[in-house]
Amino acid sequence: MKVNIFTENLNTKIYGHNTLLFESLESTNKKMIDDLNKGIKLEEGSVYIALVQTSGKGSYGNKWESNNNLGLWFSILVYPPYKKEALSFLPGIALSRCLREKYNVDAHVKWPNDVLVGNKKISGTLIQVTATENKNACIIGTGVNLYQTKEDFDLSIRDKATSLYIEANKKIELESFYKDLIYYFEDIYTGEKKLSLYFREYSKMIGRTIKAKKDNAEVYAEVKGITEEGYLQVEINGNLETWISRASLDIDTNY
Repeated sequence: MKVNIFTENLNTKIYGHNTLLFESLESTNKKMIDDLNKGIKLEEGSVYIALVQTSGKGSYGNKWESNNNLGLWFSILVYPPYKKEALSFLPGIALSRCLREKYNVDAHVKWPNDVLVGNKKISGTLIQVTATENKNACIIGTGVNLYQTKEDFDLSIRDKATSLYIEANKKIELESFYKDLIYYFEDIYTGEKKLSLYFREYSKMIGRTIKAKKDNAEVYAEVKGITEEGYLQVEINGNLETWISRASLDIDTNY
């Protein structure tokens, strides 16, 4: 597989035009951070794609099952000044919109950056920031399950994970899916609409009661809204709270 199949006829202005393809990496985020720390110059919107990730990671140190060629495993580089608030929403919103409009899959965003179909996870994102010579660089790493059957998932996550193949019952070419997704990423990121408004459109959480482990205690919270900064507003036993980070939180996918 050659990288040009990902860049030819790409319908973006900037993002994805500088794409590097790797047969296998520990993780695309790690490789991009290492290259930047070595002084390698990478332009805004550069993308690293790995056909296989041997040590993929999700948020908060969770393992991301990507040691296979059954998904799209990639990282996008953006520099400040960032064009959007609540930047962590961006990949999930772009993917949800892509799956709905292009593949008729009713995907939705789970705060802060997972994507679900029904109550099963199809994608996750890990955002990391590293210092370059004169500015920080934000690396947005995303994994999307594309080709897995139910049996391809480990037993521990089989009832919690899904793929585009399972949901759409067809296999989509990797490069075609990537071009669709990167188009939505740029269109949303460079557009005028706030990510918090997109979240309200592409999430099914608002107005629902969710179950979560908060500081190791089980709680039920009614989701009241989302702030422009991306904070989740909830009500627990009549008391209003604002959840700023997913740290110390584990939100159930059934809602």
